[in-house]
Amino acid sequence: MTTDLRALGTRLRAAFMGGALLFAAMTAAGAATLEIINIDDPGVGFNDPTPVAPVGGNPATTLGEQRQNVFQFVANFWGKRLKSDVPIQVLATFGPLDCTSTQAVLGAAGAYNVFRDFPNAKKTGTWYPSALANKLAGIQLEPNPDPFVSADIVAFFNGNLGQPGCLDGSGFYLGLDGKPTDPAQIDLLTTVLHEFGHGLGFQTFTDGETGLQFPAETAGDPGFPSIWDHYLLDPKQHKVWSAMTDGERAASALVPRNLVWNGHKVTKTAPAVLDRGTPELFVFGGGLNRVFMIGTAQFGPPIDKKTLISTPLAVLPTPATGGAACAPLAMSDAAKLRGRIAVIDRGGCTFTSKVKNAQVAGARAVIIADSVAGTPPPDLAGSDDTITIPAVRISKDDGAAIKAAVAAAPLPVLAPFGVLYDNLLKLAGADYLNRVYLFTPNPYQGGSSVSHYDTSATPNLLMEPFAEPNQPIAVSAPKDLTLELLEDIGW
Repeated sequence: MTTDLRALGTRLRAAFMGGALLFAAMTAAGAATLEIINIDDPGVGFNDPTPVAPVGGNPATTLGEQRQNVFQFVANFWGKRLKSDVPIQVLATFGPLDCTSTQAVLGAAGAYNVFRDFPNAKKTGTWYPSALANKLAGIQLEPNPDPFVSADIVAFFNGNLGQPGCLDGSGFYLGLDGKPTDPAQIDLLTTVLHEFGHGLGFQTFTDGETGLQFPAETAGDPGFPSIWDHYLLDPKQHKVWSAMTDGERAASALVPRNLVWNGHKVTKTAPAVLDRGTPELFVFGGGLNRVFMIGTAQFGPPIDKKTLISTPLAVLPTPATGGAACAPLAMSDAAKLRGRIAVIDRGGCTFTSKVKNAQVAGARAVIIADSVAGTPPPDLAGSDDTITIPAVRISKDDGAAIKAAVAAAPLPVLAPFGVLYDNLLKLAGADYLNRVYLFTPNPYQGGSSVSHYDTSATPNLLMEPFAEPNQPIAVSAPKDLTLELLEDIGW
């Protein structure tokens, strides 16, 4: 049984029929072969003749050729690590994608076809991405030789990136060494490596927002789970996604740092990749007695095994005009924070300004309460080498709960206690059983939720939802866990 995911397939076939060009593949004997099929028009994208200087081991002297070389590198890199007797076809294009001056879609890739109930399928009634399905079956399951029908992966990348109106000044770095010389550049190689991971199977075909299984269009239709769904475990529901109802899946996709990957290979390998220790905030007193989800700061001391701050919480009021702690504190406010963990609302100035002013006032640490709804809270951005106390961010709702508990304390000395520490019983990005978290923010983020590792993983993993600078060129242990997940589903 086969179907396809070609929401763009008909348009692609009409626009590019006869114009496809195979420009890459070649891997060692016994490895998989990835064939990159260039579907760009002459003079644009992979065929852009704009002169450029060689960079980072990429010897090409035109923009299009440098892009081709990056894709060739990634095709060979993945091919050497996978085994398949069936070539993996990738339709690839550089064209304009959604962007503004401040944010942009870098690229996207995914399975072009999916199959179920084919020979040698490990699970019946289950959708597999075609590259994996072909590998398991030992044949190309789609007999039509036209790549616009039979392709395994489709990949779109933003040819306008860095131009005016499209993340201005932040173009792709086209070296093959993963080392952009300009911090504003985004490494194309690791971005393509990430997107090919999706196309090879690092994705679910189930709609995480509605819980509907592919190809169901309405609740109650007979959809089927993705192979991915058999390994998505919700510990709170005690179920994997393939065993849930639509509503249960939709609910599961909105509980941050709960949904885990339950594959043996990833779980066994996680301790060799992820750091030991998870920064946590525990609050007790005033009706609170729980761990709060936090985002850590890019500045100040890390919350590591040497950190243990246990002290009452103190809330700094937000003035009617301006933001809290955006200027040196008055003596009365400073006295409230001295020796305590300061709780400060976001807004009005930079995070570093707030934390520095609280530090000068004598606070031992700072909790920034977010001003917009959503969880998990992102990290605190900024840089200031003079900050010597730790800082974390909590969600708007958690901030309201803590502030209410502090306000209800009969005396300041009876205020709830906050404890900042590094939980060494957990890996950074996994639960107590070393099962790695999937990215499940609330509200749901289309294109990111569920089909990525969680952002709490440290060091950063390739398949997190956002591009990170200095991402290593790796897909497996000891630096990454992408290949291990693909092996769990059958590679």
